[in-house]
Amino acid sequence: MDLTKLIKKYATSGPRYTSYPTAPQWTENWKIEVYQEQLKKSFSGNAEPIALYIHIPFCEALCFYCGCNIQITKDHSKSGVYIEALIKELKTVSEIIGRRQTLSQISWGGGTPTFMTSQEIERLHLATLKYFDLAEGAEVSIEIDPRVTSNEQLSTLRRLGFNRVSLGVQDFNENVQKAVNRIQSIELTSNMLKFCRELGFQGINFDLIYGLPLQTKQSFHKTLQEVIALRPDRIALYNYAHLPSLRPHQKIMDRFERPDSEDRLAIFSDGYTEFTQNGYRSIGMDHFALESDELFLAIEKETLYRNFMGYTVKRGAGMIGIGASAIGEVGGNYFQNTRETRPYEDSIAHEGLSSFRGCLLTSDDVQRKWIIQQLMCKFVLRFQDYRSLFNDSFEITFQNEIKLLSEFASEGILTVDSQGIVITDLGRLFIRNVAMIFDAYLSLPTQATYSKTL
Repeated sequence: MDLTKLIKKYATSGPRYTSYPTAPQWTENWKIEVYQEQLKKSFSGNAEPIALYIHIPFCEALCFYCGCNIQITKDHSKSGVYIEALIKELKTVSEIIGRRQTLSQISWGGGTPTFMTSQEIERLHLATLKYFDLAEGAEVSIEIDPRVTSNEQLSTLRRLGFNRVSLGVQDFNENVQKAVNRIQSIELTSNMLKFCRELGFQGINFDLIYGLPLQTKQSFHKTLQEVIALRPDRIALYNYAHLPSLRPHQKIMDRFERPDSEDRLAIFSDGYTEFTQNGYRSIGMDHFALESDELFLAIEKETLYRNFMGYTVKRGAGMIGIGASAIGEVGGNYFQNTRETRPYEDSIAHEGLSSFRGCLLTSDDVQRKWIIQQLMCKFVLRFQDYRSLFNDSFEITFQNEIKLLSEFASEGILTVDSQGIVITDLGRLFIRNVAMIFDAYLSLPTQATYSKTL
C-alpha cells in the first residue's frame, strides 16, 4: 500500500497521548488536598530533576483557529496581577515539597508569553529560580508570536538563560492569514528567526497548521517551500481541529471554504514528502527535525520523552504545572489547574493552589502508560523490559493487542517478533494509531472529541 493510501486509511480521530489515561478520563471537583499529598509524597525525598510548565493566557487579538486556554485583552496591567498569582503558586508548591527541587526543563506557553514586558519576564523567571534550582544543561523554552515579540524581549530572555524558542507560523499565505485573523509576513518571521539565531537560541521550532480556511495543496506547498528555505531546526505540522461546539469563536471561519478530508490528506502527504526529502526526519506523529537536531539524535539514543509540553530530550521525575489551566504530572498522576484566569487568581489567593481535576492511575493504567510512552518515544518496545519492570509477561497479558498489530505489520508500519515491537521509520507517522491499540478506554462510551490522527 502506498503512502497516500495509508494516510487515507489511518486518518481517524484519536488522542494525542500527551497523557494516559487521556484527559476525558480525568475526574473533576478534585480536592486540592490530594494534589498537596502527591506533591509531598512524590518530590520531598526525590532528588531527580523535574519539569516546570508556566501558562501565560493573555493575547492581544484572537486567532480564529485557536483551541488554547486564552484571555483576549489589550490591558497589559492584567499580566502584573497574574504574575503575582504565579509567584505565589511557585512559592506554595516549593513549601509543600519542603526542599529546593532541581528543574531539567522550564517551558512558558500560552496564550502569548511575550504579552509580558521585559521587566515582567525577568521578574517571573527570577522568582522561579528563587524557589527552584536549574540543572546544568536544562532546556528553558518559550512560545513566541513574532507579531508581538520585540528584539528587546528576546535579548532579555536569552540573557536570563532561555535557550529554545517556538515560533507560531501556521501559514504564510496572505488570504489564509486574513481568514484566521493572523497577519504575519514571511519577512517578519524570517527576521525574528535570524535574530534568535544570532542570540544563540537552539532547537528553534516552527508551528504549522493544515486544514485552515482557503488553504489548498498548491498554496500550502508554497508555504512549505518558504519554511524549508528558512531552515528551522524543528517543525510541527498540526491538523486543524474545527470544534465550534467547544470553541464557539471558530464559527467565524465557517463563511470560508476549508479543505475537505481528501485535500487535507493531500496537504499533509505533500508536507511529509517535502520535509523528508529536504533534510528533515519524522520524529513521530506530526513532528519533524533536522538530522543534526538533538530531538532526532535522541531517537537513536532512546532518550526521547513526551509530556504535556511535547517531545523533549529532558526527561524528569515529573512535571509541575503553574498557572491557569496548567497541567502537571506528579507521582505518575495528573493534575490540572482551574482554567479561567480570574477564578485561578482567586483560588491561589485563598488556597495557594488551584488544582480542580486530576487522575490517579490504576496498575493497569501504569502499564499501558509505559507501553504507549515506549512506542511513541523510543519506537521500540522490548518484552524483556516490560517483564523486568512489571514482573509479568507482555506476550500473555497483551496477546489480544499483539494480534491486532498484525495488520500494521503487513503494511510496513511495525514489526513484531519474540523480542518485541519495533516501529519503522514509516510507522512513526502512524504512531497514534498504533498507540490506540493499547488504550483500554477507547472502547468505553464517551463524549470526548479528538482531533484527526493525520
